[in-house]
Amino acid sequence: MSKAPTPTPGGTQKQNGTSSPEGTQPKPSPKPTSALTSALSQQKNAEAEVGSGRLETILSEPSSSPSSESAISSLQEAQLCPPDAFPCLYFRELTGAVDVSMFEEDSAAVSLRVGTPINEWSLGRSAGSSLSRSLGGSFLGRDDTGTPVADYEENPFSRRAAEFVPSPNLNNARWNALGSPSIEANYLTEAVVGSLPKAMTPSERTRMSSRLGASPSLKDVKDIPEERISARTVEGRALRRRLLKGKVMIFITAGYSGKRFIYERIKELGVRSVMIDGPESWSRILEDEGVLEKFVPFDWSDNDTVFDRCLEACKRVEQELGQVDGVVSFWEIAQPLVARLAETLGLPGNLPDSVDAAREKQRTRAVMAEVGLPTPKNLLISGFEDLRKAAQHVGFPAVIKPISGAASLGVVRVDSYEALETTYKRAMAEMGAIRLDKDGNFVSADSDLAVKEQTGAAGTAYVANLFLMEQYLDGPEVDVDVLLSKGEPVYGSITDNWPTIEPYFNETGSNCPSILPLDQQKQLCQLAVQAVKALGFTMGAFHVEGKYTSHGPHIIEVNARMGGGPVRDINKIVYGVDLIEEHLLTAAGIPTKPLVAARPLKHIAEYSVNAKQTGVLLTKDYLQDWVDHPDVLYIRALVDEGQRVVCAEDGMPTWMYEMMITKPTVEEAIEFIKGIEEAVHIPIAKVAALK
Repeated sequence: MSKAPTPTPGGTQKQNGTSSPEGTQPKPSPKPTSALTSALSQQKNAEAEVGSGRLETILSEPSSSPSSESAISSLQEAQLCPPDAFPCLYFRELTGAVDVSMFEEDSAAVSLRVGTPINEWSLGRSAGSSLSRSLGGSFLGRDDTGTPVADYEENPFSRRAAEFVPSPNLNNARWNALGSPSIEANYLTEAVVGSLPKAMTPSERTRMSSRLGASPSLKDVKDIPEERISARTVEGRALRRRLLKGKVMIFITAGYSGKRFIYERIKELGVRSVMIDGPESWSRILEDEGVLEKFVPFDWSDNDTVFDRCLEACKRVEQELGQVDGVVSFWEIAQPLVARLAETLGLPGNLPDSVDAAREKQRTRAVMAEVGLPTPKNLLISGFEDLRKAAQHVGFPAVIKPISGAASLGVVRVDSYEALETTYKRAMAEMGAIRLDKDGNFVSADSDLAVKEQTGAAGTAYVANLFLMEQYLDGPEVDVDVLLSKGEPVYGSITDNWPTIEPYFNETGSNCPSILPLDQQKQLCQLAVQAVKALGFTMGAFHVEGKYTSHGPHIIEVNARMGGGPVRDINKIVYGVDLIEEHLLTAAGIPTKPLVAARPLKHIAEYSVNAKQTGVLLTKDYLQDWVDHPDVLYIRALVDEGQRVVCAEDGMPTWMYEMMITKPTVEEAIEFIKGIEEAVHIPIAKVAALK
C-alpha cells in the first residue's frame, strides 16, 4: 500500500514534498509519540504473529474447547453467516458495480451526532447552559428555565457502552437545593435489577401466552406472507416501515443524553414513543419537542416495588393511548426489566434468563462451555479469601471484571498475585462496594462501618461486589454486530477494535470493514452467532465483543442490545443497515431481513483521542481547522474548557475528542486519521504551572 497523503485542514493535501495550494498550515507543536501509531503497530505485529503461529502462548494452558474452525462445516457456515446477511465476509468475491441507489434516500437517517452529550445540544438552547457535570457518575443541573435536569455520565472505559458509573461525589444536599426528590428516584441501578422477580418457568409462560393470546403486532402481520414482509428489497423495507408506523412502543429509561439521536430517528419512523424514566430525566424535554408522544415520570427508588409499579405504568399507557405493541430499551441496565415486562405483557421479547445470562459474565462462560464453545479459564471471586484459589486456577496474565455490567467497566489486567491483591482492593472500593447511606450519599466500602455506627445498619448495597477472574486473551479485538429475527441471523458485520490502553482496557478507535485475514473474520462471526443462539436469544440487535487469540476465536462478552457510541452509525454508513429501525421491528413482532449493501458503501475509521498529558484544557476550539474537511464525517471535543484531564501514565486517561473519517480504502482511512491525531495540538496546561 502506498503511503497515504499527509492530512491538512480544509481538504488540501501535501504529498511527495509538494505544498498545499493556498494558506499555510499551522506548525504543529512538538508532541509525544502518537499513542495510536504505537497501538496500531502493536496490533499489526500481533496479528501477523497470531496468523503465523509464532505468538508465544500467554494463557496459562491451552483451551480444552474445540476450535470453531474445525467444528464448522461448509453447510453450518452458510447457516450461521448467510452471504446475504453477512456481506462483510463475501464482498471481496464480487465483480462489477453494485447498485447503491436504494440506500441514498436513507442517507439523512445517519445522525452523526451519536455520543453528543446534553451540554452540546443544550436542551435545544445555546451551548453553555447552567447544566453542570459532577466529578463522575451522573450530573444534575438546571436548564435555562431553572428546571432540574438529570443525566447519566458516559462509561470512562468504553464509548460503546455509555454505562452509568456511581460516584461518591454525589449527595442529596445538592439535589435538594435544586428541588429534586433524591438521587435514587432518577436512576435505574443494579440494586433495582437485583430486586426484579424471577423469570417465569416454561409452564407459567405457556399459561400466560394462552391467556393473553397473540401480541397485537403478530395479529397485524399474520395475513401477510412472511416472504413479502421480510424481503431484502426496497419494497420489503417499505412494507415493514408501514407496519411499524403508528405502533405504540414503551421505552424503559432513555440512558444518557448522547442517545437523543435514537429517539429522533424513532420519531422519523412514525412510532408513537412513550418514555418511562426518572422525574428529572433529560428525556422529558423530548415530549415538549414532540419527539416523544408521552413522558411518564417514574420514581426508581423503593427497589422491591419497581417491577409492579412499572407494569402498572405500562397498563395505564395502554388505557390512554391504545394497545401497546412493544417494550424496549437501548440502555444496558434496563434489559432485565424490559425482558420481564415483555414476558408479563405477552409482547415480543427475549427470555429473561437469556438476558440475565448475558449480563452475568460467569453464566455466559458456563453456557458457552456447556455447548462446547471456546471458553477461557475463569473463577468467581466473592471475597478476598478467593484470590489465592482464583490465581492458582486461572494463572497470569489475567483480568478481573465485575460479574455484571457493560463493556469494560472496571476491567483491569493483572500480571502477578501482588497486582491481583492491589487491584481487587481498589476495584472493591471503586466498583464493588459503593453504597447509599441513610442520607442518600454514595459511600465506599471503607465508609460503610461509619454508616453502620450512625444508622445501626450498613448502607444499602448499590453495586454487586462479585468479580470474575479469567485468562487474559491475546490478539486483535473485534466487535460483531448481530441481528436476529425469529431465531435466525439476518444481518451481521465485523469491526476491528484498535488496542485498548492497558491496564484499564480504555477503548481507542476502530475501523470497518475489518482488515483481519478473512478466515479469522469468518471464525469470529460464526462464534458470535453461536454464542448469541447458545444463550437462547431469538430477536433483536446484539453487540458481541471478541478476540482472535493464539488459540483461535474467543468471545469477551455478549451485550443484549445495540452497541453504543459509534456502532449504529458505523453499520448505517458502511452497510446501509439501521440497527435502531431493525431492533424496533423485532420488538414489535415484525419479521425482518434488512436491505444490506452487497459491498461497503464507505470505508471508515473512528478514533477517540486520549489526553497526552495531565493538566487543564485551556480551550476547546483546537479542532476547528478539521471540521469542514470533506473526508471528516465528524470531529468534536469531549472536554469543556477549564476541565482537568488525565493521561494514561497518571491514571484512567481522559477522552479529549472523537472523530470519524472516510476514505476509498480502510487502510487509507487508518493512515489519514493517524495523521490528523498527530497534527492536532491539544492545549493542555500542566496543573503545576497554574499554581
